[in-house]
Amino acid sequence: EKDTKEEAAEFYHSLGVETVIIKDGSNGAYISQRKIGECGKQAQIPGFHVEKVVDTVGAGDGFAVGVLSGILEGKSIEESVLRGNAIGAIQVMHRGDNEGLPSREALEQFMQNQK
Repeated sequence: EKDTKEEAAEFYHSLGVETVIIKDGSNGAYISQRKIGECGKQAQIPGFHVEKVVDTVGAGDGFAVGVLSGILEGKSIEESVLRGNAIGAIQVMHRGDNEGLPSREALEQFMQNQK
């Protein structure tokens, strides 16, 4: 068992995984990227303020959708994880596993209002 995000990321890097993303609740998410033989980079991507947690079901799925859609659109890993954090935050403020999934416009507005 690893005690810190950094130790957990190092474990996966030792297995050959180049990009590790660790969800960190209201703190956002931690990213560690390293190619074999390189120093790599680490970053803590901030979370978004949640007025009231209604239901956590679907938050992880929303996070994954944000990260993957960002990567597929050519966004940086940091931008993609920030998007995932935003969708996860929106999702926990709604009941059910897909009721809170935002449209692109609603997502952009939420992210802009949180800056």
